[in-house]
Parts: sequence; C-alpha cells; structure tokens
Amino acid sequence: MNQDPFEKDPLLKQKLDEYHVEVPDFPDKPSPWERFIRLLGSPAKDPLENMVTTTNGFLLLKVIPLTATIIIGLIQALLFL
Repeated sequence: MNQDPFEKDPLLKQKLDEYHVEVPDFPDKPSPWERFIRLLGSPAKDPLENMVTTTNGFLLLKVIPLTATIIIGLIQALLFL
C-alpha cells in the first residue's frame, strides 16, 4: 500500500537517486557544560540601546544619576538634622 510519488516519474527518480545525503548523528541532549558554554557565548541585548539612540534619551541617561545623587544627599542631610 506504499504509494511512492517518485515511482511515476522515472527521470525524477533517477535524478534523486544520484544524490546521497549523510545526516550526522547529533546527541539527543547537550551536556550541562555545553549548555553553559552556549549561554556564555550567546550575544546579549543591550538594555540601554533604545534610550541611547535618541538625543532625549541620552540626555535623560545623564540627568538621572545626577538627580538620584542629589535626592539621596538631601535624604541623608534631613536624617542627620
């Protein structure tokens, strides 16, 4: 009951028989060491890329640490009063 569609066309069957493909035997599951090495070698996405690409984002990236430092300094000054 096996119906091979290539049996109907002898020229196609002949061309397909000319090629031999060897499929390598891959391991089923990589070892933990291989998974760790792949994790270290995988590229990481820059979380600040969207912010740095715009002028306003770059300015905001400069202003946020300065603002946070001033706020923390004020909180400490109020605690010591």
